[in-house]
Amino acid sequence: MSWKKDFTLSRKKKIIIREIYIIMFEKYARFDNLLVTGPQRSGTRICARMIAHDLGRQYIDENDLDMDSLYLLCSFLEKKQRYVIQCPCLCRYIHIFNRRDTAVILMRRDLEEIAASQKRIGWSREWLELAKYDRTEGVIAEVKYSFWENYQKKRTRHAFEINYDSLAAHPLWVAKDLRLNFKPEQTSTFKGNPDKILKTRPIRNRGIFCCDKRNTALLIKTNRPPKRINATGLFIWNLCDGTLAYRDILQKLIDHFSGVDEERAANDLDTFLNDLFDDDFLRPSPNDPAAPVNQTPANRS
Repeated sequence: MSWKKDFTLSRKKKIIIREIYIIMFEKYARFDNLLVTGPQRSGTRICARMIAHDLGRQYIDENDLDMDSLYLLCSFLEKKQRYVIQCPCLCRYIHIFNRRDTAVILMRRDLEEIAASQKRIGWSREWLELAKYDRTEGVIAEVKYSFWENYQKKRTRHAFEINYDSLAAHPLWVAKDLRLNFKPEQTSTFKGNPDKILKTRPIRNRGIFCCDKRNTALLIKTNRPPKRINATGLFIWNLCDGTLAYRDILQKLIDHFSGVDEERAANDLDTFLNDLFDDDFLRPSPNDPAAPVNQTPANRS
């Protein structure tokens, strides 16, 4: 069976999926800020990215908050912007953001699945999360859900919940068998999906510094080892502004480096983009052709 049959949805199915998720996330469009929280490995990152993608909002990762900085979170909320903020490490304090313009979304996921995911990536911060609840033992996911249900939920003006499994039909969802080798903060992959990579318009993620040194450069992101790229990689990196599709970038690559073989250029571009997507240096632009068309006021942000 060809990859086209494997990965290409019919036009009718795509329209149905888009309509479902426009409706699903539309109720959050009236809020200026959306805080997505819950236990680690409950799906906060992928859910926040889906909402940001569909509502045309700016996505803020927990790394942009130094994981659990209340000061940085408050700083974002005070800006005249519209954000979707992923903040599982601030779950303990989320009820204090009881603002008229802010909604809190708690991710619900099966406890056994959370534990299995934490074990797979070697997550070792449970003791630190437990300490926020004045606990030295226990299962942190159970502790968080209990505290939310018994205390936080009724003290939060706009409290919502999303079930992890309900996200499975979304275009940004990655099937479980394709996530087995995912890194701790990885939510997407273009490997084995040529239809998707051909349509994407890659855009650089926030909080990344590019240190250009002659014919090489370092991409630096908080809590990540620096990534070294060569002159070709730097050329591609500078083109990833969310306005150019894969084929546009490939053509500019061929035009810039005279004499390069098109097939080789395509292979190198595939490898480079796959690597940066997997390491969370790039993300799909909201301007991708596959992005749902939403007529809500959120598009004015």
